[in-house]
Amino acid sequence: MTIKAITVPKWGLSMDEGELIEWHISPGDEINIGQEIAEIETSKIAGAVEAAVSGKVRRLIAEEGEMLPVGALMAVLADDTQNDEAIDAFIATFKVEDPDDPALETAGMPNILSAKLGDMDISYLETMPHEPANIPDNGQKSGEIPVILIHGYGGDCNNWLFNQGKLGETHRVIALDLPGHGRSTKYVKDGSVKGLARVVDGFLDRLAIEKAHLIGHSMGAAIALQCALNDPRRVTSLSLICPALVGRPVNSDYITNFMQARTRKQLKPVLQQLFSDEKLVTADLIDDVLKYKRLDGVDEALKVIADAGLTTEQSAFNDNEIAGLRMPVSIIWGENDKIISGTGAHILTGKNIRSHQVKDSGHMPHMENAGAVNEILMENL
Repeated sequence: MTIKAITVPKWGLSMDEGELIEWHISPGDEINIGQEIAEIETSKIAGAVEAAVSGKVRRLIAEEGEMLPVGALMAVLADDTQNDEAIDAFIATFKVEDPDDPALETAGMPNILSAKLGDMDISYLETMPHEPANIPDNGQKSGEIPVILIHGYGGDCNNWLFNQGKLGETHRVIALDLPGHGRSTKYVKDGSVKGLARVVDGFLDRLAIEKAHLIGHSMGAAIALQCALNDPRRVTSLSLICPALVGRPVNSDYITNFMQARTRKQLKPVLQQLFSDEKLVTADLIDDVLKYKRLDGVDEALKVIADAGLTTEQSAFNDNEIAGLRMPVSIIWGENDKIISGTGAHILTGKNIRSHQVKDSGHMPHMENAGAVNEILMENL
């Protein structure tokens, strides 16, 4: 076994450093790819570091409480054939690469792109796979079918910063900004689920994507579901995270307060409702959302979407249509969800539908417990 490095990952385009909060491994442990090995906190949010390589832990280089740049050496893996002198030499010669250096390999690195849909510009973040997958899927390799990530109300493509890299190890992954959100056009013509689903369908047409795995969160899950109902042959799998409008009502107070919040003091308790652990709402996260809300056209866009039925207590879907879906469907719920909650049954039932509840998570389980969610998503792909 060669000597392998565990380094600080880059989550999102804006991350340049993070604080090591806690190690979950010790020297001598055998770790596997995808295992959660540490927790790092950035200015935006804290998240679990998943091992990108497997092997025996020989050294923990970084110390808890230490601020580390992206790409910094955290730990060294090697088997017992490598002596301490070899490990020391590896550490001494390790070089921290600049993650923004264009000369580096671009596979797995996100690119900001834009697609023109009539009078709308739809921004998206695209990641290409490190290695194509070789799992057969109706004559097509699984990794050749792209993954489309659709965020929720008031979110953007950065909501997937803990998921896109993992999914991008084997798939082309595209996280789009819906109209009225992120870098996309702020004007929203039709804010209904059906209207926004037509935008996603048009986006896939524009990128000449014939088949896709759809993953949506909250309102984005409802949009993904509508896309699957529009053209089931186009959707290879469907993963719905805390889906809205499927039988359990959306917290209308959250929607109203999110729209009306104008200051950090007003917005902080609103955003805290999204998470099981309220401490994940950092000052930088609040500032980022405020900057978005102050952009021209955002207030009207959010109102158009909210008024188009987002807070209705009625399901936006026909349960018989959902039960007839033939592609694999995974439903993922956070056990402490304060936005879509209640004990009432949802209408997502069918022989191809599986439901998962994620512990220690609120309405954002893909951010709050990304390791567990990524495992479910990869299984559904």
